[in-house]
Amino acid sequence: MEFRELPVNAPERQQLARWYHAQWGQDAGLTLEQELQRLSPPQDAEGFPYLIAAFEDGQMAGAVQLKRREMQAFPQYEHWLGSVFVADSHRGRGLASGLVEQAAAQAVRMGVSDLYLQTESLDGGLYARLGWEPLQEADNHSYRVLVMVRRLAA
Repeated sequence: MEFRELPVNAPERQQLARWYHAQWGQDAGLTLEQELQRLSPPQDAEGFPYLIAAFEDGQMAGAVQLKRREMQAFPQYEHWLGSVFVADSHRGRGLASGLVEQAAAQAVRMGVSDLYLQTESLDGGLYARLGWEPLQEADNHSYRVLVMVRRLAA
């Protein structure tokens, strides 16, 4: 498995937009074009948002993003991990864990000390197993989510 940044002009972003749209965008009432636009905002001076994709045999298998201020309800939390997605054909092989760890390592390189996420798994699921700590439950777009943090050695 190879992990690498997925540049804004990468053709794989079309596939990723389709995956994200099928997973989350349709429920949010987004069109595929809107999903692609959300996936491709310009990076700020510090490199956010940052998209990491996983490739196997030249084919994209999943992705994860580092974002700024993902939840408006928590403006005090600046850096977020989000949009963790693994293609059906690659699930059950530890790829989500690999993506999360790659993103955490990249966040450290970017000088991030605390990384936050939201998950619909109110027990923390995968993230709890990877050492993320629960902060609180919250409502986000009609979903109950758990907000978690991971303290990084930045």
